[in-house]
Amino acid sequence: MAGTLALFGALVGAVFVTAGPASATPIRNNTPWSILLCRFSDRPATPQPASFFANFLTSTGAGTGGVADYFTDQSGGRVSLAGSAVRGWYTMSWTLDQYRTIDRWTRIQRCVDTAAANGYTVPAGHRIAVMLNDWVDSGASGGRVLLDPGAWNVGFAAHEMLHGMGLGHSFSNDTTYQNASWSQPGEYDDPWDEMSAMHIYAFGTANYGTSAVGLNGPHRDELGWLPSNRIFTMGADGVGSRTISLAALETPAAAGPQLVRIPFNPGDLFNYYTVEYRRKTGWSAAIPADTVLLHEVRNGTPYLLRTGAGGGPAQSLNADGVQISVNSRAGNNATVTITTDIINRCLQGYVWRAARPSDLVCVTGATRSQVAADNAVAASRWVNGASGPHTCISGYVWREAFAGDDVCVTGAQRTQAAADNAAAASRRNPARLVSGPNACVSGYVWRGADQSDYVCVTGATRSQVAADNAVAASRWVNGAYGPHTCISGYVWRDAFIGDDVCVLGTQRTQAAADNAAAASRVLRPGG
Repeated sequence: MAGTLALFGALVGAVFVTAGPASATPIRNNTPWSILLCRFSDRPATPQPASFFANFLTSTGAGTGGVADYFTDQSGGRVSLAGSAVRGWYTMSWTLDQYRTIDRWTRIQRCVDTAAANGYTVPAGHRIAVMLNDWVDSGASGGRVLLDPGAWNVGFAAHEMLHGMGLGHSFSNDTTYQNASWSQPGEYDDPWDEMSAMHIYAFGTANYGTSAVGLNGPHRDELGWLPSNRIFTMGADGVGSRTISLAALETPAAAGPQLVRIPFNPGDLFNYYTVEYRRKTGWSAAIPADTVLLHEVRNGTPYLLRTGAGGGPAQSLNADGVQISVNSRAGNNATVTITTDIINRCLQGYVWRAARPSDLVCVTGATRSQVAADNAVAASRWVNGASGPHTCISGYVWREAFAGDDVCVTGAQRTQAAADNAAAASRRNPARLVSGPNACVSGYVWRGADQSDYVCVTGATRSQVAADNAVAASRWVNGAYGPHTCISGYVWRDAFIGDDVCVLGTQRTQAAADNAAAASRVLRPGG
């Protein structure tokens, strides 16, 4: 199947439903799953042994090419399925026909209940995936996954397990594309992204059927699988035009940002364009060719930008004050030129003062109206006097909103102009406030224990983390746990896999508590 699109229609008997809005938060550390195998009372067959599902879904490092290997690759090793369990086969009390009359959530729950009745209760913190021994339904519901034999391939399973991690579907801007009668226009039409499975560029794996394809940049960003220093937000530094060398998402060792965000909507800081470079290698080996992809992210959902109905991926953009041009692709890097007017746009609630056409100082709407009114009557307030023909009549002074501004206004309006000038930088350039899909709610900031640590914490905790990082080497000795054994009185912080910075026990406890509360501290689009 190399180089072909894997299609939903090939999975006879499977049932699909449109996913709701995206709600993923950064996924890191051990993310164990309970894989429950359930059979129907009138279908005793066990199509595969438990070991098959362990290798297919949860085992890594053995070169099996299963779902766990896919997650390890896409997350850059930030996620491990260590601690997962495969249990069953359990025989349920329901026939296949009875099972077909209930909804997906209940189908999953009946297997969970059957496992519990047979001595296995899903541990707290485990995600759940149920395997059925006959064809009835496959998909996700409420963060849990159901797969029948038609879905035992990497592409399908990874897609549904990513739903279990909170990702929604990907779309394109081609509203003429409809994958099925029940899907939305454009839904599943980003075949370079796993969240369009099974309408993806896939190949046949050695052991587990149709492959997955790599995740697109916005979805990796949403899951926290791109380091913050590999994401560039255009305009955040006040520079409105750049040529950027992008590293491919598939080759993180290459230099340069792996994703560029281009904000353009002052009224919605979660609405922006993105640029990424994709290489025909690894899990993306079946894409047609190395290519640059442009997306628009709206309400947390990425939309692949196509050239038109049925068209290929757009290689340029000129909209919303943004211009993007793809210049070249060579090996692991592609160069793009981006220009944006966001650096001169006002924050929400402000408008340009426009005391003259080039006056881009941001003010309230009321102030802009006052400025326009003063400009309209300027001539009526001038006399030929001590300061020349534009001397102000009694009771008025020059506004001086800019050098040479001799419109006559009240003293209060002159003072207002000076105050607005002084506050100009703080009211301009919304790009500097854009943090992407993992922005923290008010009162919290990213912990920043490393470049991929998007857990939201208090400012005091962030400062403590930075202080502990700064003295890390002084708390290590070569001991029972190797060269990074902690000196007496300290323990590894364990904020994430491999975090061996030595801290006090209270700081380790704080890190665990912050991890547990992470999802509740992420600001949602529209929030």
